[in-house]
Amino acid sequence: MLQLKQPMTLTDKSVEECVNLYCGACVRWISELRQAEVSSRREYWISTLRVLAECRQIERSLSELPHIIIEMMSPQLTRKFADLIYDYDKTSYLKQSFWNQESRNSLCIAMFRSVLTPHIYKYDDEIASRSFTHDLVVQTLDCVPELRKLHLPLTNAKHDPAPLAGVIHHLTHLQIFTYNDHCTDEVIEQLGLHCTHLKKVSVCGSSRVTNASVQHLLQLQKLEFLNLSGTLIDKEHYVLLLSELPQIKNMVLREDDILDHVAENNVHKISHVSGYVQDISILAQRFRNITNLDIYKIPEDLSGLAALTTLRTLRLTRGHYARNNLRAVLTGIGPRLIDLNLILFKDVNFQDIVTLCPSLASLSMFKCTLLPLDPDTQLDPQLPHFRNLTSLRLICIYDRGRSCSYIQHYVSLKTIRLF
Repeated sequence: MLQLKQPMTLTDKSVEECVNLYCGACVRWISELRQAEVSSRREYWISTLRVLAECRQIERSLSELPHIIIEMMSPQLTRKFADLIYDYDKTSYLKQSFWNQESRNSLCIAMFRSVLTPHIYKYDDEIASRSFTHDLVVQTLDCVPELRKLHLPLTNAKHDPAPLAGVIHHLTHLQIFTYNDHCTDEVIEQLGLHCTHLKKVSVCGSSRVTNASVQHLLQLQKLEFLNLSGTLIDKEHYVLLLSELPQIKNMVLREDDILDHVAENNVHKISHVSGYVQDISILAQRFRNITNLDIYKIPEDLSGLAALTTLRTLRLTRGHYARNNLRAVLTGIGPRLIDLNLILFKDVNFQDIVTLCPSLASLSMFKCTLLPLDPDTQLDPQLPHFRNLTSLRLICIYDRGRSCSYIQHYVSLKTIRLF
């Protein structure tokens, strides 16, 4: 029987109520401002002053809360405030001549600043996904000097990264930085100067990151993960980074083959590998301590992966179960696998996964076809696989047999997604 969704804890409920209380103030501000916008210059001016005064009250109120409460509240509170302010800016009724964009922006920033404290460690990952909220976050980074994680997922091609380069110096405690597609050498330079606690940097797809950034990346001696795919850093400089950064554990392979060029004294440190793998044998022979492997383009024969005895997480994209010898892989490493993710795979043998992967905690398949089970096959519901799996995601699966009928035997699921 599937486990029921657990009720909200008292702590989570208390945090939610606090967040809603503060968001109620923002809703009230926006309502008052909208009414004043269609009234008169005087009414708008009075409303603006009142909102700014209440913003300062909110700031004082939050500053008196224990740091642990701020840490629990901040991702949800800042995300909701940003969304409310975005909706206000997008649907403004203000047309009168007494309004200008600069004063409006200042008011939006003041409302957002009201819920920022020095003890915010992270934002919701999607808070900066729009141009407006991205700018809101960047313009207020001076308010969050303790920030540990900054994720900027903006996809707008016209985005200007210069303002970010000008404020990064506030983030001396930053540990995770993700800024794909838009990063520049200037931003990397600031990271190298001020953010020396960084452990993870991803700037993939950023064509304005060049070899000039390498000297600044080398200042980040605590880096464990570095994704430079799609940048203009060439193979020689990328290999230099992998060799000189002492803590690097996660290697992202690009289409240019670098497996043979990684320094021998760094090979044993690599535990996470993702990207394009052209020669499985080199990977298996040199990188024997890999625990996580994500291959974007499947080579013809995967059987060499069976030699990776430390592998716990495997993600494969676009292949054929039989032709690429995935059964040989699961026969070798299946008993130790914890997480298996298959994307765009054909003729997957579900029976093999059940019998060869007894310790799986997570199984995900996206746009895969499943081989039909033999009519005489009966999978024992007491198999360890059915007892140990806690997360199951089957998205856009073509099942020509009875494989999906066995979902009812998973007795420990905490997460299930079927589509």
